[in-house]
Amino acid sequence: MTATLDAILGVTNPPYLEKARARPFVKWAGGKRALVPDIARLLPDSLGTYWEPFLGGGAVYFALESKLTAARLSDVNQELALAYQIVRNDVDTLIGLLECHAERHDRKHYLRVRKSDDNLRAVEMAARFIYLNKTCYNGLYRVNKQGRFNVPIGRYKNPNICDADNLRAASEALQKATVRIDDFDKIRPAEGDFVYCDPPYDGTFTGYDANGFTDDDQKRLRDAANRWADAGANVMLSNADTPLIRRLFGGNNYLLHEVTAPRQINCKASERGAVGELLITTYDLQ
Repeated sequence: MTATLDAILGVTNPPYLEKARARPFVKWAGGKRALVPDIARLLPDSLGTYWEPFLGGGAVYFALESKLTAARLSDVNQELALAYQIVRNDVDTLIGLLECHAERHDRKHYLRVRKSDDNLRAVEMAARFIYLNKTCYNGLYRVNKQGRFNVPIGRYKNPNICDADNLRAASEALQKATVRIDDFDKIRPAEGDFVYCDPPYDGTFTGYDANGFTDDDQKRLRDAANRWADAGANVMLSNADTPLIRRLFGGNNYLLHEVTAPRQINCKASERGAVGELLITTYDLQ
């Protein structure tokens, strides 16, 4: 038996994102806002503690947050996880710094901020990260082999660098969550918990980290999902509909659900649009 987001929110045909307390405060390639209804239809009856080890933009967490009692959020991207920690714990200082970035924003300021990432306080690092995210090309996060952010400035007339209301709402929504900088393999969900994984997709851009996300990492994730399921957790994963993913998750331990999602980021406009993806679950949907 599954619970739809309609049932979770207690309304009929809800405007999913409008009912959320907060929206994602960063742009993130592969964000799941468009897939929230499909994800919701596949939720187990009980979510227990919510685990999300590929946090990204956090669209799924923010959509479900009002009905969660506890959450464990993490990401291997240190700057991203730090930004969540600062939004949770020091949002007013962060807003002040972002307002300063907004006042100074132009190409010279962007390049100066992109270059200078040493000797900054944690809240300054978070403000730098969000500012660059809001003003870089397509909101893309990419680093070079030295781990330095190297995305060019975007072509925005009026980028929304400091959405103070949403940042404060996100801070409130994160109070029930812990946020850690960690590899997905480090989490330890218990029986009755729910784990949602949105890793870098097979066959797509994986430059969020200097080490990338390889086929071996996809296999590590499959093995980790097996362990979590063996511990009694309910696990859902999203990924590209590719031969590798079908081979890894095509056994009896998993159910594959075909969904369609928009692809917004591609250097060729002709290759943007709806693409087939998979939502993969370890629990019975009957």
